[in-house]
Amino acid sequence: MSYCINPNCPNPENSTTQKFCQTCGTKLILAERYRPLRLLGAGGLGRTLLAEDESQPSKPYCAIKQFYPQGQNNSPKAAQLFHQEAERLKELGNHPQIPAFLAYFEQDTCQYIVQEFIDGQNLNQELSQLGAFSEKQICSLLSDLLPVLQFIHQGNVIHRDIKPENIIRRRRDNKLVLVDFGAAKYATWTILAKTGTTIGSAGYAAPEQTFGKAVFASDIYSLGVTCIHLLTQMQPFDLYEPLESGFIWRQYLVNNPISHNLAGLLDKMIDPVMKQRHQSVEQVLQYFHHLGTNKVTIQPTISSQPLNVNASLINTIRGHSDRISTITFSPDKKSLASGSVDKTIKLWQVSMAWEIRTFGGWFSGNHSKEITCLAFSPDGKYLVSGSRDETLRLWQVKTGKQRVSVKSHNGGVDSVAFNPKKRLLVSCGRDNKIRICQSQTLKTIQVLSSRSSGFNCVAFSPDGQILASGSGYRTIKLWYVPHWQRLGTLAGHINSVDAIAFSPDSMILASGSSDATIRLWDIRTLTQTALIQGNFPQVRSLAFSPDGRLLASCGGDNRIKIWDVATGQECCTLEGHTDIVQVVAFSPDGQTLASGSCDKTIKIWRVW
Repeated sequence: MSYCINPNCPNPENSTTQKFCQTCGTKLILAERYRPLRLLGAGGLGRTLLAEDESQPSKPYCAIKQFYPQGQNNSPKAAQLFHQEAERLKELGNHPQIPAFLAYFEQDTCQYIVQEFIDGQNLNQELSQLGAFSEKQICSLLSDLLPVLQFIHQGNVIHRDIKPENIIRRRRDNKLVLVDFGAAKYATWTILAKTGTTIGSAGYAAPEQTFGKAVFASDIYSLGVTCIHLLTQMQPFDLYEPLESGFIWRQYLVNNPISHNLAGLLDKMIDPVMKQRHQSVEQVLQYFHHLGTNKVTIQPTISSQPLNVNASLINTIRGHSDRISTITFSPDKKSLASGSVDKTIKLWQVSMAWEIRTFGGWFSGNHSKEITCLAFSPDGKYLVSGSRDETLRLWQVKTGKQRVSVKSHNGGVDSVAFNPKKRLLVSCGRDNKIRICQSQTLKTIQVLSSRSSGFNCVAFSPDGQILASGSGYRTIKLWYVPHWQRLGTLAGHINSVDAIAFSPDSMILASGSSDATIRLWDIRTLTQTALIQGNFPQVRSLAFSPDGRLLASCGGDNRIKIWDVATGQECCTLEGHTDIVQVVAFSPDGQTLASGSCDKTIKIWRVW
């Protein structure tokens, strides 16, 4: 069959013996050699036809792009882009994963580009037929396409329209081929300095590209968005969260886990801030070659049987003159530190419930406002404290003397955490910042910021690989510690997230909110696995038992609840405080639970 090239022909199909269309009389052979056979696709300004080259004995197939600008207001610009595509393809030379350029000509007021025909499906078609891509498939895609992208960038060309529809899997060798260079342009310094016409596909185009300032990193962004679309089967517009100024995509990885390393790479590729993105394909390749393919899996360490939990009060500790705001067990389980609105920090011997010491003193320095947070160093030698007086202080546990004091967060410090594997400490406060410090000097080495709202709480996973933070804007952000790359954002709470805790195996994150709910998240997929509604006004503190089977919570009233992590069911309620319970903590051996309250007491509970 021959196909008429007249866009307005009502009956374009003709027999192969015809030289002119039997309906409109248009000449069927282009440039005296190319016979169109059928329509492959069409758009507002043109279409693509499958053709055969009759000048060669084998009559090989080719793809012909036809541009017809009639009646289009932007036709001069579109015509320029069409001509530009021909120039780019011609100048790029031969690459096995870019369609070979064969010819460019004009005929009967239309422009034509003739290219090698790529027999295969584009990735959008493949996604529709086969479902979400796996990590292995995404790694294969990156391995296949990054060198192609590197090749065109070395030719000073920016593609500007990378998306699943423009990537074809060639049927004969399964290789990915990058097509459609209609939006491509040279990356000269003169052009990069100008603001031009917005080119590219909505959702896939980088922020700077939407303002007409595409750079090499813009293609990297588009490739990253393509990957998360293939992993989640969600359109980019549905994954984008304007209030976060970025993509919220991990929670859509249902039954499709990927490694933290790959997720970190993709997050770096799609960072909306251009300077924080990979600037070249070489940087992406360097990171990609170091990726591990080992996925984190949840071990079946918790029982599926209902738990029978009992608890009894064994001691009440008194000594503070105002409400207890924070408590924490020492790593050796023998002592407990507490901080209070009375501005003091005390160390208690747990088994006998007597005070060992009060930190600070006349010559050692004290906080001038409420103590808000405490954390022991992993070796138990030091204790760090944060306060509403905007300082962090590091104390020697053995002597109670202050070692370091630094001004940290404007408005006060809300939470601190030591990394269990590295000599790092993080703190967050009301200045919308997370500070990463050297644990021995409290010297800030990096700052993570939030554009929307402050951070309320921070926690490291027990393996030291992930940092989590709870936000006043209802979300939890996760960072991959080795490179401080954003892993994702967990969204679901309808009020501020005030408490977070990791399970001992680092695979579950619990979050508590002022919306009176607890949510459990699978760190492997970043999806919510449980919603616990316990009829409490709010959740202020959470603590996992060392075996990961129990979760303790408190907040808003004078009760403590203990939950079965496997089922989300309540195991028991502890009552004894006479005012709001502010904080709970399990001992390292899991035999005792401590609670601090606005009634100025700390209670020690036996749990079995």
